[in-house]
Amino acid sequence: MIFSIQNAEAQLGGNWVDLEGKVISKALEAPIKATLTLESLPYGADIRVFHSDEETGDFSFKIKENKAYKIKVESKGYISLEEEIKIEDENNPVVFSLMPSGEGTILRLDINFKQSKAEILEESYKELDKLMQMLKEYPNMEIQLEGHTDFRGSASANMRLSEKRVNAVKSYLTSKSVDAKRIKTKAFGGTMPLSRENTEEAKLNNRRVEARILKTE
Repeated sequence: MIFSIQNAEAQLGGNWVDLEGKVISKALEAPIKATLTLESLPYGADIRVFHSDEETGDFSFKIKENKAYKIKVESKGYISLEEEIKIEDENNPVVFSLMPSGEGTILRLDINFKQSKAEILEESYKELDKLMQMLKEYPNMEIQLEGHTDFRGSASANMRLSEKRVNAVKSYLTSKSVDAKRIKTKAFGGTMPLSRENTEEAKLNNRRVEARILKTE
């Protein structure tokens, strides 16, 4: 595949351009932290390694105009991807879409609930519909929904809340004709926080539902 990128600004002699783009999950269109290995063609005289941003999936680096490159995109839990890049005249940011590789892959779901409740907010239905579509496209896939809360507060209450929330997500999916046998659930409460920082952002990130792929075939 050939991507065409507009010359962002003439630098380093006027023949270098900014290659900008994003790495996302094909299943949920969520950002992915990935390693991008760049190799100039045909002889590999220029080999460099970059990383996409963990929060946004964005990346940006310089490549030579009218020069062909091979880029390999890799991330744990996803099938690696190789593409050929060549700078031409159109303005098309590059989007690399990676497919989960199978058993053990964890997909972070962007799902919000009412404060301290298991009621899913309507704004989250779009994310759940993406998960539902993935399950329909891969009819043999089985997943485990895993619920987490922040670690502060009552441990038993946090465990009950995380259990209710994953069950609410499962109920939504089964209401859309996904077989309940394909969806397991597990509650962790606040036992596996992503961060122990005392900030609102950290607390929000700790309160999450993830989908672990158990089986693809």
